[in-house]
Amino acid sequence: MEFACLLEEFQRTYELPTGKVVRDRGLQGFAFSAVDSPAGLRLDWTSAGEEGTNQGFFCLQVKGKWFTAADGETAADFLQLLEAYGPYRCSRFDFQQTTETTEFLTPWWIQQFEAGNLRVIGKKNFEPRGLIDVDGLIDAGRTLYHGSRTSDRFIRQYDKHLESKQGPPRRRDEIEAKGHTARELWASLHKELVDQEQHGMARGATLHAFSKSTIRSLIPIRDTSRWAGKPLPRKWTEMSKEPNSWSTLFSDEALAVKPRQRTVSSMLKSYRYATTNFGAAVAATATTRLLEEQQRGAEGHDADWNAYSSVVEDFITAANEDRVFAFFNEAPPSQRKELRRLWLQMVSTAGTNVEAERD
Repeated sequence: MEFACLLEEFQRTYELPTGKVVRDRGLQGFAFSAVDSPAGLRLDWTSAGEEGTNQGFFCLQVKGKWFTAADGETAADFLQLLEAYGPYRCSRFDFQQTTETTEFLTPWWIQQFEAGNLRVIGKKNFEPRGLIDVDGLIDAGRTLYHGSRTSDRFIRQYDKHLESKQGPPRRRDEIEAKGHTARELWASLHKELVDQEQHGMARGATLHAFSKSTIRSLIPIRDTSRWAGKPLPRKWTEMSKEPNSWSTLFSDEALAVKPRQRTVSSMLKSYRYATTNFGAAVAATATTRLLEEQQRGAEGHDADWNAYSSVVEDFITAANEDRVFAFFNEAPPSQRKELRRLWLQMVSTAGTNVEAERD
């Protein structure tokens, strides 16, 4: 698949972890899957004409492992590349923060919620899970859930160092957004990235600030200790404030976080610019040529291939060769010679096909 090749190219270009891609049957009604576990990527798809309920669709899962390996600017590049490749539907969007602490680990939060000292606005129910030892003491490996797993906004708090079995004591707060909430967040994030870049803010810093503000907005924890053991008043949400243990995690210092310096791929920037500014014309031309192919009697994949390849060949024959080679110089040195050979082969093939079409 073209999209799978694009993902592979991105991993290589940015020197991100990758490994052997394992092919298997797809999940959730998809026919096939490709999983790169070291990268944290999973792609499920059903080709057009294949049996199944998702013909002609794919599903990409980008796991937390991927974002752990990428810096802010790289993550912004990746998210904007995905946006440029659309349209598609964002069905789930997770945000998380990890806080090093020895005092405010998950057991402390469980005790506070059970005592009625804390409450999450919009979430009547919370559920501690995990083991308690024989003396009734809470094991530090417990997890605290807020809300229903099927809701658009599901909250999870747990101690990351106990899950990963390594590193200093730290708590992770996660918001799992689905459905309409996920789609709204996806659109808002991309608007924020564009708007703030125009004002001179690094996209990595924008991504960090957006994530923090989203967590604060979708996990609205309030101090209800003055009503502990009593019914909450009708307007408790307006009368209560964030506890200090929570509000101090959201200072404006997050906006000053500087991304790791690295050269952003000019090829990806140019690709994003082209798809944003010329994507409509390309799509309209490809659709027109597909109709022409069908009127000539071509069907199915043959009609699709002839239409799409003719559009790509227009770009190949019109491309500035010096600029193409400059893009190739952004690739790892071991690939550059082969990229140039393939390019010259593509130019020859495209030129022949274009001439044959004109004749």
